[in-house]
Amino acid sequence: MGKEMGSQEGKQLEDEEEDVVIEDFEEDSEAEGSGGEDDIRELRAKKLALARKIAEQQRRQEKIQAVLEDQSQMRQMELEIRPLFLVPDTNGFIDHLASLARLLESRKYILVVPLIVINELDGLAKGQETDHRAGGYARVVQEKARKSIEFLERRFESRDSCLRALTSRGNELESIAFRSEDITGQLGNNDDLILSCCLHYCKDKAKDYMPTSKEEPIRLLREVVLLTDDRNLRVKALTRNVPVRDIPAFLTWAQVG
Repeated sequence: MGKEMGSQEGKQLEDEEEDVVIEDFEEDSEAEGSGGEDDIRELRAKKLALARKIAEQQRRQEKIQAVLEDQSQMRQMELEIRPLFLVPDTNGFIDHLASLARLLESRKYILVVPLIVINELDGLAKGQETDHRAGGYARVVQEKARKSIEFLERRFESRDSCLRALTSRGNELESIAFRSEDITGQLGNNDDLILSCCLHYCKDKAKDYMPTSKEEPIRLLREVVLLTDDRNLRVKALTRNVPVRDIPAFLTWAQVG
């Protein structure tokens, strides 16, 4: 009986010790489990951040590739210039009337005068008649405008085949006796109207300028040259693929003395 009681007491002690060990193990497991979850969450966060970074790099690479492909597909553009039509602006007549007369007399080119230019010259020639306070420069401009109008009227009256007047809508005039033009509703300023006269001679058709192979540049044929010193008008012309030169430079190129 003593052995039995002793054995029971020993068994009870062993059970209690096992319970203590089990409880200690569970507490350790809970502690370790809590730390493991934190590690897992941290790993998942790092993985998500890495995935986002990779995706961002991939999108950036795709954009770069798209730009490179666009650049590789962009063709160079060349202007093949064969001057035939010369379009001077208003200041061309004011500052270089003698040079324009030489170009006309060379019979190599057709001088196309926008109607808006003739109207501006008319305004400059008549504008100071009622203002006697005008300075010396204004009077000089007025006199040059008068000479330009007289020059044009004589040439048009003689039916010069190398001289044309052109409206902003692209209508050619054989005479400037009636030269008023209604520009109501037209977009842009006078420079834009002058440029529109140049564009009248720029008839681009895809079948005429598209190359047969991808390596060849696009070649646009131009028979018109805008003659101007005006910087803003020059920029506008270049953006529309219209050749532009100042009159002295064109005279040198054309070897017209």
